[in-house]
Amino acid sequence: MIRLEPLTGHHDRNGFDCGVEALDAWLKRTALQHQDKGISRTFVAVPADAVAVRSAEQSGYALQATSILGFYALASAFVLTQDLPARQAKRYPRQIPVTRLGRLATRIDMQGQGLGQLLLADAISRARTAAQAVGSAGLFVDAKNEAVARFYQRYGFVPAVDQPLKLFMTLW
Repeated sequence: MIRLEPLTGHHDRNGFDCGVEALDAWLKRTALQHQDKGISRTFVAVPADAVAVRSAEQSGYALQATSILGFYALASAFVLTQDLPARQAKRYPRQIPVTRLGRLATRIDMQGQGLGQLLLADAISRARTAAQAVGSAGLFVDAKNEAVARFYQRYGFVPAVDQPLKLFMTLW
């Protein structure tokens, strides 16, 4: 009962709280600006319809139709092969195009329920689709800490040898 869609000005960014001030602030102040300038694209999880809002309210969640339940941002980037896991690095030239997963967060009261996994799956799907049209060797992410790095590793991301918070997933 969740819908994933591009961020627009009608979404309630100010009501979002994931428990990490830097992520909250980026969504509230920067995400739309970056989108308008073509720097990144942000996708949000929102209640699918009025029935989903009512169902969430009955479960104790305070939601509106415009509430953001979670989000992620994608951007095009280049990375040096030295920032890749050794096994992947040897396959590529010194610098390669990638899709960067810049941010991914879920509301603090919805964490641990699989929404992060859903957002990541959608990000991977969109990155693969874009890579077919533009070219991108993989999806790259800078994890904020070791726990976040473990989350990405569960879904196939591989850490760089000397930089375990830099993770890469090939798209091919």
